[in-house]
Amino acid sequence: MIKNVRTFILGALMLSGIAVSAEAPKRIIIFNGYFFNELPSAVKNSAIPQDMKMFFIETPNETKAVGMYSPSVELSEEALRHAVPVENVSEGEELLRRYNEQKDNSRNISFTMAASKPLLKVGEQFPDFSATDITGRTWSNADIKDKVMVLNLWFTGCGPCRREMPELSTWKDEMPEVMFFSSTYEAPEIARQVFDKVDFNWIPLVNDTQFKEYIGDNGYPLTIIVDKSGRIAAFEYGTSPEQRAALKSKIQELR
Repeated sequence: MIKNVRTFILGALMLSGIAVSAEAPKRIIIFNGYFFNELPSAVKNSAIPQDMKMFFIETPNETKAVGMYSPSVELSEEALRHAVPVENVSEGEELLRRYNEQKDNSRNISFTMAASKPLLKVGEQFPDFSATDITGRTWSNADIKDKVMVLNLWFTGCGPCRREMPELSTWKDEMPEVMFFSSTYEAPEIARQVFDKVDFNWIPLVNDTQFKEYIGDNGYPLTIIVDKSGRIAAFEYGTSPEQRAALKSKIQELR
């Protein structure tokens, strides 16, 4: 059962052979005539609109893109700020021409919808926890008392998780007084395979299964902000430029 646009598009991209891994070239997405490297969060995390059209585009030079069109979806100004100019896209004009042709000729997608529900609530007290980092040190609520904490849940097979790590590292550089934790349910030797390639400077919790229940059907990554009183101040499932900007702004407000 398809739950949201993110689930649908990732499955479709893999079936089409368009790159979805962190090591592969960035995929090209054309949504309502705008180019994106990442699907805007307002679209990605929503239920699929009934008027959605989706189609695949390929030029004679084998440049590939996925096209999506929904007249009922209006992209926000924040989302449009992250659109890629057509001149910065390889064969952008040709892709856009083919997009407009297929947009008018393609039929709507049929599907069954079921909304994913967040398993967290803003304002709730963050639970008591005890977790061990990759060096063997144990961390608990006592270590974050009267401090802002940010927790990022990820795993090694999550491409979007790995891609956002360098940007997240800059947050810790800019806000050293905030407690930044990353959490994976995987073993240290598995997590190190990522850390050896990506310089992620958050405190790396490993073998950490206690927070997995918050994922449910919503998918990774999950980033949670806890305020100085120990209450959940914000959270985001998935990642996109707009989501990361909103999270960073909230952290700056609370610290």
